[in-house]
Amino acid sequence: MAVSVATTRPVAQRTKWRSWPLWIALLLGTLTTLPYLYAATDVPADRVYTGLMLDAPDTLQYFSWLRDHREALLVPNRMTAQPNEPALFNLLWLALAQLQNLTGWSNAAIFQVLRLMGGASFLAAAWWFYSLASRTTHERAWAWLIAGCGGGLGVVWVVEKYARGLADVRYPFDLYVAEPNTLLSLLGYPHFLVAGALVVAIFAAALQATRGDWRWWLAAAALGLILALQHAYDLLSVYAVLGGWLALLAVRERAIPWRAVGGTVLVGVVSFPPAGYFAWLTSRDPLWRAVLSQFTNAGVWTPSPPHLLILMGVPLIATISGWTGLRPLRERSDGELLVKVWCIAGLGLIYLPVSFQIHLLNPWQIPIALAAVWGAQRRLIPWLDRRRAALGRWVLPLLLALSLPTNLYLLAWRFVELERRAAPYYLRTDEAAALGWLAANTTGDDVVLSDLNFGQFVPAETDARAVLAHWAQTVDFYRTRDDVARALDPATDATARQALLDRYGASYVVVDTTIEDDALRLVWSGAQLWIYAVDDSHAP
Repeated sequence: MAVSVATTRPVAQRTKWRSWPLWIALLLGTLTTLPYLYAATDVPADRVYTGLMLDAPDTLQYFSWLRDHREALLVPNRMTAQPNEPALFNLLWLALAQLQNLTGWSNAAIFQVLRLMGGASFLAAAWWFYSLASRTTHERAWAWLIAGCGGGLGVVWVVEKYARGLADVRYPFDLYVAEPNTLLSLLGYPHFLVAGALVVAIFAAALQATRGDWRWWLAAAALGLILALQHAYDLLSVYAVLGGWLALLAVRERAIPWRAVGGTVLVGVVSFPPAGYFAWLTSRDPLWRAVLSQFTNAGVWTPSPPHLLILMGVPLIATISGWTGLRPLRERSDGELLVKVWCIAGLGLIYLPVSFQIHLLNPWQIPIALAAVWGAQRRLIPWLDRRRAALGRWVLPLLLALSLPTNLYLLAWRFVELERRAAPYYLRTDEAAALGWLAANTTGDDVVLSDLNFGQFVPAETDARAVLAHWAQTVDFYRTRDDVARALDPATDATARQALLDRYGASYVVVDTTIEDDALRLVWSGAQLWIYAVDDSHAP
């Protein structure tokens, strides 16, 4: 793809070519919207589309914050039965709640706005960063395309799955991890893109500041504050990379870069207080300490180094093979030093012994893509050109092409999965009606006991708390899951059921079979679902 033109060409033609990133961004936005449009069309009469396509548990958690933030700055965790003090969890959903108040749009519509705006901000931040860190427009263009479109080599396990007739891929974390995959994040994890855009923009502002305008450090500090109020753990990447970068600048200049040091300190001073608050909240508050301890329930960890090569794919391989560590530091630009530090620091951060280590892969694809382009240009292309003239011109297109199949599969698989019209992306019509009844008849003092599939929707669609709703946000998840199963079992005797209802303070029970129990009063019924109010006066 052409990325620059001779200055003798007409201005209109030059403008046309310079607008190609916008067209690529629009293409990515359109492609990732198509599955949602497909899901919303031809919906069976007995189903309701929820507007979801990936990671329903976490997205519904965010929707519960969205609902509560429409009326309050501080909100409680309603994905557990235990009462808890309101807190500020996430600035992003607070802002989106105000947009929802202004527009009246549904949760699904707000999510689409977030998805497209998050993607646009991430791609724009990446373009800005590459314009400062790369040496030529050629490097910037290829790095941006690889970072924006590439998806690793996880598709090899899909090939194996079908070739050997396996039930599922052997190593799903080589394929389905969204943090370092721009397109997968654009499909269903837009909060990663917003956080990633902030991280990338902080580093771009730092590079801009080294060009003589210290006011860019003020911008970096402001961006750091926003990041702290949305994705505080991403500050680990910011602090580690800026700290390592300052060290290399000092070694290169043989002097302390005081302005850069002052700017970095400013970023830390401004951004740390919210992060410190969240650390205090999750360490001192018993409920939030319990929630944080359950992040291991997901069983999601950074893939081991061999599998990391598959997850990140050809760009990481090219980065490693093209590493040129012997060039003197004085020959390296500020941008090159920052990219190198980011690559190395990122590799260390993603293996920290913390439950959220895999989240620190976001947005590691940005430095890896540019380092891959440098590696190809410095090692592979010269090697090929020495053996056959002009062969090297195909290296970068091939690097991009080898990064595409996994994302093409991930996009296509959305259509296959949505074709099933199944939970949790679709609700039965009586489930949707039951949620509507609960929304109209419950308050924040009520607690709804149901199975997990229904319960995860309760905080997002009603004012009530749910006994069982989320693998981490529901306190003592596994015990609660087992207790709920016993309470919903018609064979459980009334005394045992009452003890469970009392333990969780349940106001309503939602079940897919009738229960004969004097303590339960039927208040709503559908084709396959019943809602009972808990009547303590009839307790055994």
